[in-house]
Amino acid sequence: MHLFEISPNCSLTPRQAVVFYLSIAGVTLVIGLAFAAAGLWPVLPFVGLELALLGYGLRVVQRRAREREWIRVDERDVLVRQQRGRAVREHRFARPWTRVELRAPRAPTWPSRLLLASQGRSVEVGACLTEGERHGLRRRLAEVLEAR
Repeated sequence: MHLFEISPNCSLTPRQAVVFYLSIAGVTLVIGLAFAAAGLWPVLPFVGLELALLGYGLRVVQRRAREREWIRVDERDVLVRQQRGRAVREHRFARPWTRVELRAPRAPTWPSRLLLASQGRSVEVGACLTEGERHGLRRRLAEVLEAR
């Protein structure tokens, strides 16, 4: 049995994200309050908007960092389990008919798509990977599926 786990590369842990946000918020609030004390109070709503957008962006990045994909290849089946937030989806394919497809992008700047397909059904895997990592995963999956 072979097991592949795919997850996005995230350089910030949740704790580091909180420390980063609080440090940026502290500096921004000090500067904003200094401007407000000098009589330029209209800057405060923009400080609040900036901090709200930064907090929202960090939250989205941290939520995406928890996404996972598992591909399990055994003697009979290929099982793809995808976790996005609380939603978990599973796709099961018969190993003898499963093939790995790497579809070229529609535009030169778009990423390629890595698909596992069998009997008219397909599922995209590795969307969070870089182009080189996606090609490497395609090669490794093809090797595992062809080996008996």
